[in-house]
Amino acid sequence: MHEVSIAIGMVKELTRIALENNAKKVTGVKLKIGKMSGIVADSLIFAFDAVKLEHPLMSSAAISIEEVPLVYECNTCKKTFETDNLSFQTCPFCGSYSLKLLSGEEMHIENVEIETEEESHV
Repeated sequence: MHEVSIAIGMVKELTRIALENNAKKVTGVKLKIGKMSGIVADSLIFAFDAVKLEHPLMSSAAISIEEVPLVYECNTCKKTFETDNLSFQTCPFCGSYSLKLLSGEEMHIENVEIETEEESHV
């Protein structure tokens, strides 16, 4: 369950972002996770919810995840295509096995919602 170490890394990065922006607390986090990243979204949410409780800045943060589809470009015919198939791929247009993965392995923080002192007094 490597999602716990990912959640710990996320909390460290979110803490850094929150402190740089004088945040009172982090209220939301949006992640983009590639379908082939090897990360189980439900496990990451569970791990984040457990880890955040030890960090007052994160205690009320909600996490949302957008799955990034697998997109390949064929090196032979140069067409791109999206697939749900995680196994070895061939180009659906020309049948070539020479493919370049364009998206689907990534994981990054897309957006962070914070509450600052100024917003608390409004």
